[in-house]
Amino acid sequence: MFKNYLKIAWRSLLKNKTSSFINISGLAVGLAIGILVMTIILDMVSYNQFHTHLPQIHALIKTDKLSGEINSGTSVPGPLAAVIKNNLPEVKYVSRYAGGGQELFSNGEKALYEKTVFVEPDYFRMMTFTAKDGDPVKALEQPESVVITAAAAKKFFGQENPIGKLVTYNNQYSLQVRAVLHDIPANSSNNFDVILSFKLYEQLNASWINKWDNNSIATWVELQPNTNLTALNGKLDKLIKEKTGSENAGLFAYPFERMWLYGEFKDGKPAGGRIYAILLLGIIGIFVLLIACINFMNLSTARSERRAREVGVRKVMGAFRKQVIFQFLCEAMLLTVISLLLGLFLAKLALPALNYYTGKNLTLDFANWRVMATLVSLVLFTGLVAGSYPAFFLSSFKPVLVLKGIIVNRKGGSILRKGLVTFQFVISIFLILATIVIYKQLRYAEDRPIGYDPENLVEIPLRGDMGGKYSLIKNELSQIPGIASISGGTNDLVSFGGAVDGLDWPGKTADQHFFVTLTEVQYDWVKTAGLKMAEGRDFSPAFGTDTAGCLLNQAAVRKMGLKSPVVGTRISGQPVIGVVEDFVFNSPFSTPKPMIIKLNRGGMNHMFLRIRNDDHWRKTMAQVELAVKRTNPSYPFEYHFTSEEYQKRFEGVRYTSQLTNIVGVLAIFISCLGLFGLSAFLAERRNKEIGVRKVLGASVSQIWMILSKDFLKPVLIAFIVASPLAGWALNKVLLNWDYHITLSWWMFAVAGLIAFFIAIVTVSFHGIKAALTNPAHSLRTE
Repeated sequence: MFKNYLKIAWRSLLKNKTSSFINISGLAVGLAIGILVMTIILDMVSYNQFHTHLPQIHALIKTDKLSGEINSGTSVPGPLAAVIKNNLPEVKYVSRYAGGGQELFSNGEKALYEKTVFVEPDYFRMMTFTAKDGDPVKALEQPESVVITAAAAKKFFGQENPIGKLVTYNNQYSLQVRAVLHDIPANSSNNFDVILSFKLYEQLNASWINKWDNNSIATWVELQPNTNLTALNGKLDKLIKEKTGSENAGLFAYPFERMWLYGEFKDGKPAGGRIYAILLLGIIGIFVLLIACINFMNLSTARSERRAREVGVRKVMGAFRKQVIFQFLCEAMLLTVISLLLGLFLAKLALPALNYYTGKNLTLDFANWRVMATLVSLVLFTGLVAGSYPAFFLSSFKPVLVLKGIIVNRKGGSILRKGLVTFQFVISIFLILATIVIYKQLRYAEDRPIGYDPENLVEIPLRGDMGGKYSLIKNELSQIPGIASISGGTNDLVSFGGAVDGLDWPGKTADQHFFVTLTEVQYDWVKTAGLKMAEGRDFSPAFGTDTAGCLLNQAAVRKMGLKSPVVGTRISGQPVIGVVEDFVFNSPFSTPKPMIIKLNRGGMNHMFLRIRNDDHWRKTMAQVELAVKRTNPSYPFEYHFTSEEYQKRFEGVRYTSQLTNIVGVLAIFISCLGLFGLSAFLAERRNKEIGVRKVLGASVSQIWMILSKDFLKPVLIAFIVASPLAGWALNKVLLNWDYHITLSWWMFAVAGLIAFFIAIVTVSFHGIKAALTNPAHSLRTE
């Protein structure tokens, strides 16, 4: 019997080529999007799942209550780990963790920057990063040891055995390779190439590592089985308050297995994170798939008259209704399986582009049971959703009536079809509006005045002992005529990290507790960066007292409530010599945070060069490279244009905009496929009516309007429904950014006009074709 159902389903598919093509095309595109969404979601939820002791591993989260707000972060005091290990029996292992960023390692003539972290031996007792050779736990007990990944070992030593070999860290420390790890899995949230002993980090940062008022490192703990987390967090909170002497401080252990998806905090409590992106992706995938399913439902019910006699004959021959339902579900499943094969092909074609946008290396691994289970679920979901209503609708025909040629015109079926078309265009209009809003928001932020001149501004990272040679490098570069100005800073202009609390100023009230971004710079920082002074002056060697002074930005002046003139005001004993106009840093979508800038005439982490705006900049950069290499021959030359680094801050939103465009276009394409097929069947169904109307004098435009209005009404209703929903949702999204556009009426109007235009173009083909048909052909059977 099942074989017979498949034969009939195949014949029906071949007989109705147009509707089959529309259904397969729509479902294939919908399934392709569903497969890609599935691939991203499976990758996201797989992060860190390879750790054997994952349920017991926790990150320590420190909270600070400032000005009524609770800030949360993984940065904790250095002495905390030892106190926890010695006083809390619930903790099995503990390890401090510090990210060193891109550090220089050399072996002979090979000098490479590798992503580096400092950890303690317990880190590898907790985390499942398997060793290829050697023992990383024992290796990290010694400060002169280093652990590297297999990829790093290949870079430095080729096919040689790296164990026992020496590498030089930042041209200062000779370290011996004691262990090699298998490459870190792509789905690990902790990534590194080189692991150094935390004992070395203690030596490098001895001035603050044992202070309770410095929060600069992370700490991981593994708990004993069956530990009461609530009770432990109570102890941790009490401990941090005692050690820091602050009732505003807090501490709790947060599960590592939740960190990746639920890693954001608000007022000291978890507040979502990447899980929202997963939910949004899943909703988009389901909605696009539903649009394709609606096409199948509408086309199947629209051509119900053609299948009515078949249903009647089957019932007369003894078929039960459930058998007829099963037959039509088989047809839907066959169509879905064919669509899945085409969808897999389309998804394979789209994967390289998706990997480019996401920066990942996603693959369709059919050996993974999760992938296969999801594909089977997609087929069952799509087949059942697409085929259920047509199956129940067609199986309900009365054989006595349909065999007499009487087809009951069900108004409810027509209303449902229009409702489904409306639903399709609600989603399409929502996506069109989202595309417009995201594009405008991106352009709005890109065109934002950033407060300094990023063009022709070059930043050179001063790594390792290069920072201590700032003055020497500056003297070399000063001889190059193509350089207009030179300065340095502990942060580049795009990103600032360190912040302080506890500053004092005149008129400070008891409730004025907030973090102020702290950075240190060299002379001529304002001039070189192209910043503007709102009051006072830049640091200058012409004034011998500048080392005792500081600069503030306007945000700090406002937050502190300082009155003009600000110059001369003492901030924690340091006189303000100038106020810098606010400039954008960290996020191009945020308002500038308070900042204090101090002069440091010693080593720097970054050097800034203002290149003259002429045609010789390449020659100038070649001279810069030679000068830097003369003073630092062991370091690879590295530089960045600040304008390019700033533009990288938009990559996430830019990719989101492009992906929204693609999904929106595909959703509209699927909707139009259904509209095209539906208009074809309804034009065919009303061909005699059209013929009569033409004989009675109706014009082509009147016929077109009669046929089109039935389709434009659902689009109009969709616009009315989608507009407030999209407005509410998109406004919520925009409120996440300090610097954002305001929704305007024209955005909704454009989205509606685009939807109307696409719908009109889609249905006009069959409308005009029917209107131009000779009425003699449609009426000749009468």
